[in-house]
Amino acid sequence: MLINESQSKVRAFLPAFAVVLWLVLMVLSFWWFEYRHWQSFNAQNVIFNGAELSLLEQRLTHEGATTNGLKVVHFTDESCECSRYSRAHIKELQPAFKNIRQITLSPNHQYMQNIPIPASPSVAIWDEAGELAYFGPYSSGAICGQGNDFVRPVIKQLQQNNNPKWINMIGIGCYCPWKQGEKNA
Repeated sequence: MLINESQSKVRAFLPAFAVVLWLVLMVLSFWWFEYRHWQSFNAQNVIFNGAELSLLEQRLTHEGATTNGLKVVHFTDESCECSRYSRAHIKELQPAFKNIRQITLSPNHQYMQNIPIPASPSVAIWDEAGELAYFGPYSSGAICGQGNDFVRPVIKQLQQNNNPKWINMIGIGCYCPWKQGEKNA
């Protein structure tokens, strides 16, 4: 009789255990696929003042990759899962960049040699004189395209001959550390 009683308690416990196990697995799966890349934009806790990007601007101009005028450089790393969000946001921003030279650079591009940046996806914008106007994430939201857009206001200010000179290191969302490439493409 004792064995039947313990078996019935186990049978009553199994459905509850299965539900709890299923919930735990769902939460872990959701975290793995959606939140594992969420971090601060500048997770290294270092000061980034944009001086490194002046070398990039010189390389772009010297090599003929850009001409005088506004420049927008998109920093993307295709091995970063967060890039899927930035692609859609970049396409959405295209009308604002109609007459602006744009370049997309990856960590292993030759122009990026010895130029560390905090994270990707990110964007840098230079004014017509070659001065950095903005560097940082595309928006304040958890993923690119959500939250306050930082790029359009900077472009509008530059079109009104006002350089905001904004280095934006604040943001929490889907970012990957920028890994300097071993080989230069």
